[in-house]
This record gives sequence, C-alpha cells and structure tokens, in this order.
Amino acid sequence: MNKSALGVAWVAFIIVPTACTTENEASQQDITKAAANMLEISISGHTFRAPDTLDAGWTTFRFANNGDDVHYAHIVRLEAGRTAADVLNAYAEAIRTSAPRPTWLTRFGGPGAAVPGDTSNVTQYVEPGSYVWLCPVEDSAGVPHFSIGEFRTFVVRSARPGADERAAPTATLSIRLQDYSFAFDSALKAGQHTIRVKNEGAQGHDLVLMKLAPGKTAEDIAMSLNPERARRRDQKDRPIPPLESLGSPIGGIAVIRPAMEVFFTTTLTPGEYVLICMTTAPDGRSHIEHGMIQQIRIQ
Repeated sequence: MNKSALGVAWVAFIIVPTACTTENEASQQDITKAAANMLEISISGHTFRAPDTLDAGWTTFRFANNGDDVHYAHIVRLEAGRTAADVLNAYAEAIRTSAPRPTWLTRFGGPGAAVPGDTSNVTQYVEPGSYVWLCPVEDSAGVPHFSIGEFRTFVVRSARPGADERAAPTATLSIRLQDYSFAFDSALKAGQHTIRVKNEGAQGHDLVLMKLAPGKTAEDIAMSLNPERARRRDQKDRPIPPLESLGSPIGGIAVIRPAMEVFFTTTLTPGEYVLICMTTAPDGRSHIEHGMIQQIRIQ
C-alpha cells in the first residue's frame, strides 16, 4: 500500500477502582464483563502497543492512530513452524516484487485504515493461535511500515471454561467482497450502522470506505491510491495529492481470508462515497487495477 493510500496500536487496559460497597462491587463486575471483549489499540512512532495475550471469541478492536501517517492494524496468523521473521520477510519480498503473497500466510483481518488522530474499529472472531500485528502501508519508496519495526506478536488462548462469549454483532448493512467487485444485500443509507463484511471471493480482500471530497471521483482515487503505484513506472514519480484533498476514510477492515466475516461500525452521512479494495492479486496487479473500486451515492 502506498503512503497516501490508506492505522494502529496501544492497548488500554481498563482499570476499575476497588469497590467499597457491595453495590460498587456489582457495578465493577458489570463493567469488567462488558469490557472483556473490547480492546483498545494504538500506534505512535511506528510502535504498536497491544496485549501479548487475549482470549478467543468475538472481540472488538478499537484502533487509535497517534502517529503522523496513515496506519492499519492488520492481523496475520503464524502457521505451525513459521515465525514472525518468516512472515515479515516473505511479505516484504512479495510487496517489493509485486509477487503473490505466500499461500501459507493467513491474513486475518483487523482494523482498517485510520488517519492521524483518528480511530478505526472491527469486531471479529479470534481463534486460538499465534499472530502478529503489522502495518502494511508503504512509504513513498514502497517500503512497508512493518519493515521498519511496525509489528508486534501476540497469542490468542482458548476461552476460559464457563466464560461468557459474546455473539456476533447484529448488522444493519452488509457488504460482500468478491473477485473483483462489491455486492450489497440492500442499499447503503445514511445513519449509524454496524456493517457486516463477508469475503465471498477466492482471494483475500480488504475494504476502505471513503467519503469523497467535493468534486472528486473514483477515478481520482484509483489514480492516487493504487497500492502498486511505487512499482509502476508511469505512476511512481507523479506527485501524490494529500489524502484530505481526496476524501476521508470513515471505516473499513484489513485483509480477511476467504469465507471470513467481520463487522465494523460507522456513521454515514449523505454524499458521494467510494469503496476500495487495496489488496494485490496473485498476478501482481492491485485489486484497484482489476476494477475493485466503486463509487456510490448515499442519501
């Protein structure tokens, strides 16, 4: 992904003061239970602050970008026998050469793009295993942020016996990701929404939902935010317009594997929007170059 293309992570542990009365103790238990599957993550200075361990189950990740660039909090699963170094080296080489991502590299979602000073969120089911947080956004030279230290490993342990697991959220809208298009169960409309995103394709897909600046179109976004831009001779030397001149990201998700579903919350207001998939296909062309970008009007 390009630097101006479409961040992530501090975990804020919720500390509840010691209760002095039975009523306060009950209140403390309610707060703790409600917050058990909510994790606050942030990033600053290319450093993730995130928990080393968490419990399996439906989890909401809220991602605060305290840096000065766009960031993602992307989750990649470490398969048996693989290390974080294996993932980072293979992923970086695939980006450098526009090559297919290794088939053993399981991309497992996470919060989508957040601009400096903003947040993004995702709710997804996390399975027991070993993982790494990483930011795949590239600088102007095409170097991904994770290659300069923007990653962190963590472990998901099995849910504790008897623990309450939250059910999946109730969606108000759905977006289905296909190869290479978006499908909707109903028209997107203004209001506060929990959006369900399902990958129905054979490839990994992500989603950026962006409200366009006045006068901008999907063609402007495709030209400016192509994640393979740094490796295109006819594009790499063109000036990159400031993101705010193109529009504002208002939600989305990092790459999810085929058949995976996740949820994010956002507020849609009337105007022109664009949906973008920033992933690169096995043939080395970005999904944008394959046409996976769509402008819609929300009323």
